[in-house]
Amino acid sequence: MKYITPAPLPLLEALAQLSPQSSKNTLRSWIKEGRVSIEGVLVKNANVQLLEGQEVSVAQRKKIVGNGIEILYEDSDLVLINKPSGLLSVSTAFEKGETAHALLKAHYRPRKVFVVHRLDQDTSGVMVFAFNQKTHEGLKELFEAHDIKRSYTALVEGQMLSPAGTWQSHLYEDSQYFVHETQDETFGRLAITHYRTLQTLKRYSLLELTLETGRKNQIRVHCQTAGHPVVGDKKYGAHANPLKRLCLHAHLLSFKHPISRKEIRVESPVPEEFYRLVPKS
Repeated sequence: MKYITPAPLPLLEALAQLSPQSSKNTLRSWIKEGRVSIEGVLVKNANVQLLEGQEVSVAQRKKIVGNGIEILYEDSDLVLINKPSGLLSVSTAFEKGETAHALLKAHYRPRKVFVVHRLDQDTSGVMVFAFNQKTHEGLKELFEAHDIKRSYTALVEGQMLSPAGTWQSHLYEDSQYFVHETQDETFGRLAITHYRTLQTLKRYSLLELTLETGRKNQIRVHCQTAGHPVVGDKKYGAHANPLKRLCLHAHLLSFKHPISRKEIRVESPVPEEFYRLVPKS
């Protein structure tokens, strides 16, 4: 819902004109839930005074299932979610705890839910799951052919001096499940990460990273090798964990739907806590 203010007026009054059937408590709840924006900027203060001609918009209520999983998009063939940091994507031989896959299976039962790809447990952001075998196979083919755009936002240690570039190496995983770079092209698998510096300060930098390949821990290893480990990533060289999480977020998945063939582009906002260390520009 959108509303263009005809004259200066309080935000609550504008919302009341936009939705006259809603109570003031309901209007305040919209603001509290982060659904109200002024000129595209989220607003948390109900006492804001609007100027003539400003656009107020109210986003749809978020659909949350299970342990904080937000549904970003779904149709009869697939679903895209926003996975919170700390939640396993799928169960492993060593970890059988609560997973995004298990929570989705419980929510959509009796429909099947197929795993297409994974995010590290402490990485947050966009994931896609399929509801049928045909869609599952189609999505897997897109991933294998690198015909799906995957972009991440990372908060890294140190001041990035380069505005943009590409990291390319060969990676292998050792018996302790650590991923390393190697010069032996026959031993490691090619990994390519494109990066762009969004904001940089003396202690921290905010990067946008786009995967050309999707190897395990690829971004984390490339950042470490570049001398800028991901904040909170003790496994790969981080010195501190000021936000008590791995500061890596999958903010974009974009691809052609394997069944309908329409373009799908789903984004998840950068976690607000990242901006505690690197203020918004």
